[in-house]
Amino acid sequence: MDNLIQRIEHIMNDERLFRNPELTIRDVAKELATNRLYVSRAINTIYGFSFTSYINRKRIDYAIALMKEHPLMTLENIANESGFLSEKSFFRKFREVMGDSPRAYMKKLKNGSANS
Repeated sequence: MDNLIQRIEHIMNDERLFRNPELTIRDVAKELATNRLYVSRAINTIYGFSFTSYINRKRIDYAIALMKEHPLMTLENIANESGFLSEKSFFRKFREVMGDSPRAYMKKLKNGSANS
């Protein structure tokens, strides 16, 4: 299972597969030449949450990196670049994971008070 997680992390971090807004667990399994049950079980066992939550966390982490690197980038562009289908889903998932809205988080970044 450790090898599978390493392979999942590789395609997520190096190839940034999570940026595909249409990404499914089947796509990841196909990319890794395994089945979706193994991918799901590995993520659940190692991280303690679902494939969807895992992908959303990757997208949020990427969005935060974009906010830091490109402070003038619009939230709509950040959402799109991070793999969210809509700005609305980005806002909802961001708040769910970070406990704050993306706009409030960006404001904290500008003030130097965001913890990431």
